[in-house]
Amino acid sequence: MYRGRAGRRGWVEPPRTDRRSSHQAWSSTRRRRRWPPWPVPPLVLRRRPLVVPISSLEAEYFRRPDFYVRVGALGLIAGALFTVLFLRLWSLQVIQGAHLARAAQSQSFRTIHLPTARGPIVDRYGRPLGGTTGQLVVTADAAALGTIGSDGRWRPTLAGRARLGRLARLSHVPRRQLLDAVRRGVRRDPFAPAIVIPRASRGLSFYLNERSRAFGGLQAATFPDRWYPQHAFGSEFLGLLGEVSPAELHLVRYRGARPGEIVGQSGVEATYDRFLNGGLATSRVRVDARGDALGPPRPVFRRRRDHGLQLTIDVRLQQAAERAVRDGIVFAHRAGHSDANAGAAVAMDPRTGSIYALASYPSFNQAEAARNPGYRAGLYAGDASGTPLLNRATQGLYPTGSTFKPIVAEAALATGLITPGSTIPCTGSLTVGNVVFHNVEPAINADLNLDQALAMSCDTWFYRLGTMFYARQAATGALDLQRWAMRLGLGHATGIDLPGEYGGVVATPGWLQRTFRDPAQRIWYEGYSVNLSIGQGYLAVTPLQLAVAYSALANGGVIVRPHVARAILASSGHVLQRLRFRSRGRVRLTDVEAIRRGLYDAAHAADGTSTSVFGSFPVPVAGKTGTAQTPTGSDHSWYASWAPAANPRVVVVVLIEHGGFGVESAAPAAREIYRAFFHA
Repeated sequence: MYRGRAGRRGWVEPPRTDRRSSHQAWSSTRRRRRWPPWPVPPLVLRRRPLVVPISSLEAEYFRRPDFYVRVGALGLIAGALFTVLFLRLWSLQVIQGAHLARAAQSQSFRTIHLPTARGPIVDRYGRPLGGTTGQLVVTADAAALGTIGSDGRWRPTLAGRARLGRLARLSHVPRRQLLDAVRRGVRRDPFAPAIVIPRASRGLSFYLNERSRAFGGLQAATFPDRWYPQHAFGSEFLGLLGEVSPAELHLVRYRGARPGEIVGQSGVEATYDRFLNGGLATSRVRVDARGDALGPPRPVFRRRRDHGLQLTIDVRLQQAAERAVRDGIVFAHRAGHSDANAGAAVAMDPRTGSIYALASYPSFNQAEAARNPGYRAGLYAGDASGTPLLNRATQGLYPTGSTFKPIVAEAALATGLITPGSTIPCTGSLTVGNVVFHNVEPAINADLNLDQALAMSCDTWFYRLGTMFYARQAATGALDLQRWAMRLGLGHATGIDLPGEYGGVVATPGWLQRTFRDPAQRIWYEGYSVNLSIGQGYLAVTPLQLAVAYSALANGGVIVRPHVARAILASSGHVLQRLRFRSRGRVRLTDVEAIRRGLYDAAHAADGTSTSVFGSFPVPVAGKTGTAQTPTGSDHSWYASWAPAANPRVVVVVLIEHGGFGVESAAPAAREIYRAFFHA
């Protein structure tokens, strides 16, 4: 049975064009396909339109140029979008790939900071003044003892509260105090261990380590702690440590510090904190998506600033100066001045300003303040008697008494009021207006030159100089006496590298105008110049300022900048950087040799005020006693000097509050310092 084309649906047989019979046309399918029985028209290729119209009505629209413009614009927009997308993907993958990878990795870690050791402090000969030792503490893992809510507050669990309660009974620390310590630690750093007992005993440490399972989340650890091997020594310049405050975080001195970091608060610990502070040790802890820790912290290695500080201080001389001030108070008590209870001393190189000793009494225990928070809190609260936090060498303001006379003499010589050979009467008293100014020696009546007036410390001789300065001031308006006092270093800060130095006062008519409101008190009377000529009145200076002024008289006019730091040390102990302190200026002195002779005679001549103390001393000393009157109590006792007299190597200034005459307490204390310096 054969099925031909007639069996196909919709097929119409083409008209026959030849005379062959149907039998011949359908005899073979293969033959029919090779040789079709009808003619095949030629193949014609026609261009097909880009868009075939749906209807014949839209055919003309697709042939218009507007259509192709719109299609091209759409293609450009699509190409631009794909280009931007490609560039953004390329930027994320190639340019920012490393940064984004680090950011993604940082989300899986949290960084915690732990304290590190501070740099050592040594004296000028390398003897240790401050170091670092280990301190046992008890730390708490906040995550093991409680939970941190969505508000960031830590709340202990029942088990955590019970463990802290057992620790409270063992350490005799209230549980509330332990809970508060954990909360403070969480606020500071939620992943760092919170120190709940800053100073733990060895017994408590061993007990916790042996029963670690019973005290889960509590651990005894060793943290670095400041150590002062000289014990109660150097509080005047070493300073205190404390946690950085929010206000200090904005200071240049504490740039880079983090909240909770221990920094220097006073002394060289504060001034050179950037060298001594090794920063914080960094550790990382892995966290999950909720921020919970997944393991213990792992330390991150980084290069530390292992620097030390060498001071100009001589430990042996510093100890001698501290002992000398205490002995000076004893000397004052023996002389009948029972209200003597404080003092200060400065020993300084007059050529460079390097301070060998800086003593103040009463002072505080440096080592005790570092290890006992209660003692340190009492100092800040003012519970201790005698204001031990006041450094009387740099912050105590006092009238100078007769130690001011060499400065008055130089001002008179420089302005031409006198010459070294000028003679001025020295009498028992001098009346200025309706006020009588008395001399210490009421029976004296002689004409003295400058050398003799300094040696004998005649008050009325200098009273008359004061009247000369007042007459010059009234005639020309010149304040020569005050100007020279300020040029030599009085009445303003010396620039010592210790924080908190006081500036002092050298009174002038302008100062009266700024200070007082009463019209009568704002007038500069002649008596003010008379009082100032012997270091009384409104004059208020520090012992360090007087040491700078005497250094200028000793070295020929260089105003040195006092300092206690000498060099920055490497971790090996070698000098890494020698610190330089440029002088603050130079003044041209006039006939200063006459002043030097007068100060030498004051310590060695028969009528010298301190000959009884230094007349037999093996090293020649040039010095001046001072007895400064005070509103209440005994006079202040001063001694300002240098030695050797002809080639000064050290300037020594001693003050004993309410110590009486300078020769009674301050001069013997200065002798002890000289004995230690020259090994005499």
